[in-house]
Amino acid sequence: MASSSGRVISLDLLRVVAALAVIMLHASAQHFVDGFPSAEWNVRVVYHAAVRWCVPVFLMISGALFLDPSRRLSLRHLYGKNLLRIVVAFFVWSYVYSFDKINAGPASKSLILLLTGPSHFWYIKMLVGLYIAVPLLRAITVDKTTERYFIVIALVTAIIIPSALAIAKQHGSPVVVKMLDKFYHSLYIDIAAGYSGYFVLGHFLYAYRPTQRQRRVFYALGIAAFVAMICGTYFYSRFTGKASNLMINYLTPTVLAESIAVFVLMTSHQWHLSAGWQRLVAQASRLSFGIYLVHVLVIRYSVSHGIDSSWLPAVYFIPLYTLGIFAVSCVMIWLLSKIPLANRYLM
Repeated sequence: MASSSGRVISLDLLRVVAALAVIMLHASAQHFVDGFPSAEWNVRVVYHAAVRWCVPVFLMISGALFLDPSRRLSLRHLYGKNLLRIVVAFFVWSYVYSFDKINAGPASKSLILLLTGPSHFWYIKMLVGLYIAVPLLRAITVDKTTERYFIVIALVTAIIIPSALAIAKQHGSPVVVKMLDKFYHSLYIDIAAGYSGYFVLGHFLYAYRPTQRQRRVFYALGIAAFVAMICGTYFYSRFTGKASNLMINYLTPTVLAESIAVFVLMTSHQWHLSAGWQRLVAQASRLSFGIYLVHVLVIRYSVSHGIDSSWLPAVYFIPLYTLGIFAVSCVMIWLLSKIPLANRYLM
């Protein structure tokens, strides 16, 4: 369903929900290691598993839009506007996050901090790589069979096999597993796929809408994956004696299944919103990238003043904490959007 302005409501709404999910992910990750084992840690695992789809779905939204062969997208527009905006935002906000350390020098250390950025900026750097590859990926999405083949190859080589090897490392024969792992990575086939699999998958699921029967299968797998992430994380952490994220990494079959279920659910539903709600969702969607950039800054400020997601019982405070961080981040970026150059390059 598209709004009168031509924006796709389902993707706008999904982008806003994904931005909220990213903040909840970081809120629930607080004390994930030092809080084990406890009842509060169990609650954090549930919230963590419930929103682990956030980053893959962000990629799937971008793929649905950028890889549409019918959408005109020149290299000048892609690199001169979209990519340039991300690169400028990365370096400016990287400087803001490390302001004290960068100004303290020395120059070599300052440069490393600037290029590294805060921990959640790994996504921005990965996005730069995907944007550079967009012309090649668009050539793949022209043909449905080729696109399907690419998705299968990407999911098998970047998710299924590495996940199986990761589990085998924990329980299999060290000599055999090390040999298999070394052989597999010597093929370098997973490097060509990586997160691009989510990117292309987003276009495929959006362009070739699943049937009702297929949607039900995706939903069932998504629910099963959610339960598996909770149970797997709980029992495996108990087994190893320390908090483990083996079942909830982005490139795992469980997160893949959950991400597909959320994406299909949100893009298949007919969202009948009033004109006012459409404008509000569209505005929040436009601010979502900026919210991603600054929300950790808000979290850091909150933590420095003694308030994190453990301030009150996690079962109800994590959602409240998430909404609070989202609201403050949203206001910050909205105010920044009123500055012409900042509106163009910093959000």
